[in-house]
Amino acid sequence: MTYRWLVSLLAVACVAGCDSAPENSTESAPAARASAPAPALPPHMVSAVAGGKGNSSVDLKFALVSRPEPGRPLAIDLAVIPREADVTVRVIVQNTDGIAITAGQEVTIPKGAEPGEPVIHRLTVLPARDGIFSLSAVALVDSDKTSVTRTFAIPIIVGEGITPAELTSGGEPSGDSDAS
Repeated sequence: MTYRWLVSLLAVACVAGCDSAPENSTESAPAARASAPAPALPPHMVSAVAGGKGNSSVDLKFALVSRPEPGRPLAIDLAVIPREADVTVRVIVQNTDGIAITAGQEVTIPKGAEPGEPVIHRLTVLPARDGIFSLSAVALVDSDKTSVTRTFAIPIIVGEGITPAELTSGGEPSGDSDAS
């Protein structure tokens, strides 16, 4: 298993998780989309990897503002897109070992937001070391009738990612950066 193969596998997993349309869409959904054009998002934004398939009350897209490097703050733009007007959406981002969240961990979109209209939110993280990480974004969607939770993954490759030496040692950094 090579480093390039692992990075390629991660990229394929991210693209496979990008779902442009829900599988269980109703007949009225295309008519609703046709009446109001979708707002333009920055072209570099990609869909966060959803934890499940099916119809959802919220979508999440993200863009890394700069190249992730250890010890340097990294800004991540999130686009939270509610799909219904009668819901309140609260998104909480959770860190993983190796990345600390320094600002913007939470965003709330109140009931009455325009369906399909993205709300842009800036999250700032501080990577501690090279590696492949995944932030978890939990969307809590509340309406008068139901409460739904949807989890998204935001993959981040910091610095060199995982070196070939780390792959052969079981993925644990050896502490010796000169090892090949």
